Amino acid sequence: MVEQITRDKGRLSNWGVHSLIAIGRLKPEASTNGARAEAGVLEHQIEKEHPDLKRNLGATVFPATLVPAPFRIYVSAFTALLMAVFGLVLLIACANVASFLLARATGRTREMAVRSALGAGRGRLIQQMLVESTLLSSVAGLLGLILAYWTAPLLLALKPTSLPITLRLPIDWRVLVFTIIVSLICGVAFGLTPALRSAKVQLASNLKDETRPGGFRKSRLRSLLMTGEVATCTVLLVCATLCVRSLRNASSINPGFNTQHVIAATLDPGSLGYSDTLMRTFYEQLSEHVLLDPMHPESSKNDPIPVDILRVAPEYFQTMGIPLLRGRDFVSSDGAEGSGVAIINEALAIRLSKNHDPVGQRITFFREKSSTEVIGVVPTGKYRTIGEAPVPVAYLPQLRARRTLVVRTSSDPATLLDSIRREIHSVDPNIAPTDLETMQQYMSLPLFPARTTGLLLGVSGFLALVLTTIGLFGVISYIVSQRTHEIGVRVALGAQRTDVLNLIIRHGLLLTVIGLVIGLGIAFGAGHLLSFLLYGIAPTDPATFIAVAIVLCAVVLLACYIPARRAMRVDPMVALRYE
Repeated sequence: MVEQITRDKGRLSNWGVHSLIAIGRLKPEASTNGARAEAGVLEHQIEKEHPDLKRNLGATVFPATLVPAPFRIYVSAFTALLMAVFGLVLLIACANVASFLLARATGRTREMAVRSALGAGRGRLIQQMLVESTLLSSVAGLLGLILAYWTAPLLLALKPTSLPITLRLPIDWRVLVFTIIVSLICGVAFGLTPALRSAKVQLASNLKDETRPGGFRKSRLRSLLMTGEVATCTVLLVCATLCVRSLRNASSINPGFNTQHVIAATLDPGSLGYSDTLMRTFYEQLSEHVLLDPMHPESSKNDPIPVDILRVAPEYFQTMGIPLLRGRDFVSSDGAEGSGVAIINEALAIRLSKNHDPVGQRITFFREKSSTEVIGVVPTGKYRTIGEAPVPVAYLPQLRARRTLVVRTSSDPATLLDSIRREIHSVDPNIAPTDLETMQQYMSLPLFPARTTGLLLGVSGFLALVLTTIGLFGVISYIVSQRTHEIGVRVALGAQRTDVLNLIIRHGLLLTVIGLVIGLGIAFGAGHLLSFLLYGIAPTDPATFIAVAIVLCAVVLLACYIPARRAMRVDPMVALRYE
């Protein structure tokens, strides 16, 4: 591998540097696994030659694909979660269709008897029903493809612009094959049981249309399907509520600085071969240009990698709105080489001296020969993720080849992005800013997993609730229509209208309670699987479980009440002549 571009020539020979990314092209005969094994051998050699290095360092080789290696585990986990969630929604939809087909099969018993009498065998009847269900699922799959084509841009819009991942969601042949396979499986899955039921023909009774359901407890399979729907809906609603509440907690976190009216842009004059003097002149001129514009009165420069040691300019804390708790701020002379001063956060101050003021103490960083004086203390902020534990951080004044320009504005920062870009171009047209965004856009990156998961789980939970409500309403309505004669007999024998209402609602609530118990038990375990996405809320939060149970019971009561009201209006004289 030949070195092409290096911003800091001393970086490759400095053993104190613990982060280095090299980009190269493998030889035609080489493989990724072979290169990874060779990197492992070099790693062991370095450990032997430099035993004083930290043991948690390592070297690896990974292909430069659309998703960088550090993000692949998160992308894989997110896509697996997405598949599981919408797979559960699909399961609820299949249970709904199966319930409707079972009801339809009961109404087609005379038709099946006629076909059987005309010579159709049991296999032919099953084949006909499966063809019908498969055609139904195929049409649904086609509509799903159209919907996916329309909604794919909405999913892409969820990705923050600062996230270094390229997402492509084309509707290609792989998606078509997957859709066809899923449609066929679903068609057979929800159509097989109704087909088997329809194929059980009793010619004598079916041709006379003497089959009449005998009570609310006879529809066991439909009741089982509805119980499964309620359980699945409960799991999705609990997980969705946990993620939404976690997102609300994470959004209200104080990151340790003021994110309002701030713009940030990464600049890299070092890659163009600028010397320290030229870089210092460039940044001074840029600060003057930005400061002359009354629309953005403050500017600062800082290192773009916030890991334990942050190198910042004297204006950084003022620009970011970070208060100084003790000591003094940086001044211009602190940026000179050998100044040996640092400002630390409270997390590091506590570790240095719990009961004494750390200002004035001298600390020595790893592989540094001289010590550094602590001149100030600032609050502990959020440096990597929103939900991270307090991280000890030291701020050092130092000129770097690559910096992030931070500008505080007095107006909407989004309207000034082009203005900042023009100012940079006017100072030096050879330097183009990267990642030019508002601080709000930068802050959307750590919230991306929680926001996306909460949104998708919220949508899936809402769909599950709607499908479950429709399914339960359809099943109860069908049962009421099939039991009109029975209801008439009950009323004729002295049953009150409220008794009929209680009978129907009790049947729906029984299915709901059983499904709730099962669903809450599953959600108890599913919540722990989502714990890495939750902030400020326990995966077994009692308020969430109780709220979901109350909402689901209320919706089910409404779904049962409408057909129950219709049953209460049944005229006994008409019902006794029914069918």
